Amino acid sequence: MKKSIRNTILLCIIIPIAALGLAVTLLSVTMLKKSMVEQVKDVLRGAAVATEAAYSQNAGEYLETQNGDIWKGGYNISKSDQLLDEIAKKSGIDVTFFYGKKRIMTSLFDKNGERILGSPAGERVAKEVLTLGKEYFSEHVLVDGVEYFGYYVPVFQKGEKAPIGMVFAGTVKQKAMQKVLLVVNLFVGLALLGAVLGILGGMFIANGISHALCEEIQSVSALSTGDLTVQGNQNHLRREDEIGDLSRAIDKLAGDLRVIIGGIGASTKVLVNSSDSLKTTSQQTLSDMNAVMAAVGNITDGALSQAEKIQTASQNISCMGDLITETAMDADTLGKSADHMLMQSNKTSTTIVELKQISEDVGNAVEMIATLTKQTNDSAQTIREAAELISDLAGQTNLLSLNAAIEAARAGEAGRGFAVVADEISKLADQSNDASGRIDQIVNHLLESSDNMVRSMQSMQQVIGKQSQHIKVTEESVSEVMGEITASIQSIRSIEQHAKELENARNQMTGIISSLSDIAQSNVANTEETSAVITDVSERFREVENSAKGLRSEADTLEQNVGSFTV
Repeated sequence: MKKSIRNTILLCIIIPIAALGLAVTLLSVTMLKKSMVEQVKDVLRGAAVATEAAYSQNAGEYLETQNGDIWKGGYNISKSDQLLDEIAKKSGIDVTFFYGKKRIMTSLFDKNGERILGSPAGERVAKEVLTLGKEYFSEHVLVDGVEYFGYYVPVFQKGEKAPIGMVFAGTVKQKAMQKVLLVVNLFVGLALLGAVLGILGGMFIANGISHALCEEIQSVSALSTGDLTVQGNQNHLRREDEIGDLSRAIDKLAGDLRVIIGGIGASTKVLVNSSDSLKTTSQQTLSDMNAVMAAVGNITDGALSQAEKIQTASQNISCMGDLITETAMDADTLGKSADHMLMQSNKTSTTIVELKQISEDVGNAVEMIATLTKQTNDSAQTIREAAELISDLAGQTNLLSLNAAIEAARAGEAGRGFAVVADEISKLADQSNDASGRIDQIVNHLLESSDNMVRSMQSMQQVIGKQSQHIKVTEESVSEVMGEITASIQSIRSIEQHAKELENARNQMTGIISSLSDIAQSNVANTEETSAVITDVSERFREVENSAKGLRSEADTLEQNVGSFTV
């Protein structure tokens, strides 16, 4: 037989009912038999005493004649067959008169139809009745091969204490026991009927309990596979017994898990969207940084070209004294160089304006990243609170499982099924606790990545601040260069008209070119420093992009874990 609560309940019902029925039957049979034997004993004693009284009412003493007849006064006991036959006929009890141990007269006949006379009484009977003078009852009196219930009453001679004989009253044992057998059969039938009714009632109760537990076990199994759409049986929920308590507990657990998993799912979607936004922003910023690096490269090339041209102008001015005769040609060349320089300066000024705008865009992007990072931290805190709620529910579920296990232990064998359910609930609680632990680890990793990102953005903001300052200085320098170039062009134009002032103009130009050379060298150094800073910022944004990828991976893992539940 399969080991189950239903079979256990049936065994608990069948075994006691069978044992009780057997015990009641045996006790009833024993008591009935004893009562019947006592009743037979009383009836036989009455018959024996009545027979002895019938003989004793005759006057005279008991004596034996020469022919062997026994007399009581003037009454021949040996010829009292009619008296004994009448007693046997009316009472259904056979009687015998013993003189000493010898049968003198009896209502008993043998198989041949002859009276059983002359045979002696047993030694045990003779001792109890004739020697000790007591009345004696026996359940095993054997007469001519037939077993009797027999009662012996001693017969005394008047005035004497020693019995001279005895009177036997008996009835066939098998005939007397037939009534007992009928009553026993009646008791056995009633016991069997009660046992069948008890077993059928037990089967009905056991089937009801087993069916209810199977439905609740199916609900718990569905929860363990992640199906949170389980609905409790309304009939079970209305019950006031342990099945109702179990059904309500499972229904509450499913509802709480639906709320928790739904919250985690929503938070996971927010986390995924935030990670995608962060990744997109970091990629866009990195692209902008590459554009800035290209622009700074152009500025560096322009500054180097400017420095080379300024050096060439310085050499030309040094040779101006020796090439005064070629002033017109040199002035024309200088004019062309000044025009080209003005054009390059205009380009440089435009590039600086663009660089300033890009720097402002980078600052705005950093602020946006900071805002998204704060949103990510808030989402992570929400996930952590949900994980703590899962952990608290797991603790409460463990407590519920422990209480169910204690109640199952108190119920003994009948509570073994509750122990199985409690064990399943405990496993579910452990799985929920493990899941909350993994979520907490993911959140900690996310917060750590966010903190690193915040520090990186703070460093980048400082770098961008410095970059803005350098761009401002470069802008001022370029403005100054533009002014100087304009003055140079005017001087060059004046050279054509004022040849006499060529030497003074040359000296002024030498100082101006020297200043421009310093400025150009400074611009080269500043652009190189700006390029290094932007390179560092790009590396930081690559780290941000990698962190965003890691955040998205963790979010995908969390979303996959939550997706195993059906809400």
